[in-house]
Amino acid sequence: MLLPVLGSEVVYVKKKTRHIDPAEQVAILHGLGGKATDGYSNAAAFLGEYSPLIASGTFLRSGLTANTQLLTTTYRECWLATRIIDTPAEDMTRSWYTLTGKFDPDDLADLRRLEARHSVKRELTDAIRWARLYGGSLALMVIDGEGDRLDEPLDLELLPPECFRGLLVLDQSMGISPSIELETNLNDPDYGLPMYFTINVDDGENGTLTIHHSRLLRFTGRPLPRNEAISENYWGASELEHIWDELQKRSATSANIAQLVFQANITTLKMSDFGDSVAMGTDDARKNLRNLISEENRFRTSFGIQLLNKDDSYENHSYSFAGLNDIYESFMMDISGAAEIPASKLFGRSPQGFQSTGEAEMRNYYEMIAGLQERDLRPALERLLPVMAISCFGYLPENLDFVFNPLATVTAEQAEELAGKLSDRVEKLYSAGLLTYEEARSELKTVGEKYAAYSGIDPDASSGHTS
Repeated sequence: MLLPVLGSEVVYVKKKTRHIDPAEQVAILHGLGGKATDGYSNAAAFLGEYSPLIASGTFLRSGLTANTQLLTTTYRECWLATRIIDTPAEDMTRSWYTLTGKFDPDDLADLRRLEARHSVKRELTDAIRWARLYGGSLALMVIDGEGDRLDEPLDLELLPPECFRGLLVLDQSMGISPSIELETNLNDPDYGLPMYFTINVDDGENGTLTIHHSRLLRFTGRPLPRNEAISENYWGASELEHIWDELQKRSATSANIAQLVFQANITTLKMSDFGDSVAMGTDDARKNLRNLISEENRFRTSFGIQLLNKDDSYENHSYSFAGLNDIYESFMMDISGAAEIPASKLFGRSPQGFQSTGEAEMRNYYEMIAGLQERDLRPALERLLPVMAISCFGYLPENLDFVFNPLATVTAEQAEELAGKLSDRVEKLYSAGLLTYEEARSELKTVGEKYAAYSGIDPDASSGHTS
């Protein structure tokens, strides 16, 4: 069985390999150098190897991720591409996170102020955004007093209070070069990835800047197989690469529909000597013909009548737009599926021909975002939060951890219902002796903070309760 693999050097033919170039692969697929077959053939029905269409299409590597200029232009000029890149990135940081464990409220307030002062949430959003667009990005943790040690591993024990100065986001299009040397420490989260990153700078003195990976928050685009990732310098693929065909089809369809609007009502004027006047007439004759047509059109639009010669005729042709909306909405669904974003969120409305409340689609979308948070955002925050905590508190708290806040919002009625159910559960646990009075108060306080209830409960206050 012949299995061509475009863009590679090896084609598997009956368990044997031979090296051919991509041009020959395309020739094979189009029947010029051979015939592509599938597992079922029927000569009478023109199926399988007898089909004239079997080699009419295939997938070719576009190399779009490497074309940063085209990616930038598409992002800036195509609103749909912008939404496909921006929407998941913004949703990944929209609800933010909550630190777990016991922290002094004043310390938490100081941490939030530190985040706001250096726009940490916005910078992380941008890092995710540009990773989705270009296939990779870095966020450098700017630390006071560490400027001359950027090529050395970050040592948290050497960091003084008030040292964090924000994040500097760098995307792959800015000339980031990973080192050939890889991290070999099995306990390092970046094991098997580049040890250093060299960044082109234009400060008038140094042409490049080498930074150790422990000082960087690394984001990648769409994951690739190991060999492909290595060929892409350990980055991922642009999110626009795998939806490029769908994006092109939708854009072309939209443009053609818009063009049809201008041709919805076409007027034709039949003139017996028009061809001779254009082909054989002088410049003055052609000019007089244009003036004649202009005058006839002016009289028609001004007085509602059409003046013609006796041998001329006038016809009006209208175009029917029936079915175009269904075609357009089918393309909407295709691009929505390719981008993994519900049509209601991507386009701002649901297709009219599809009967759905959108709840299931949004639930699937939120699950996808939660997966992206765990895959991409959590490793970055686990590296960033200790630095921010030392800068803010002066020490690294034990068991520093966090959870992402849920993306889905609840109505006041839903919040009240959920708070009631959780409160009943706490009461049952307390009645069964599985919670102490103080633990029950603390649980109710947590429920109240989440659903805006029980604001008068202070779990740390002395209750005077005796069991």
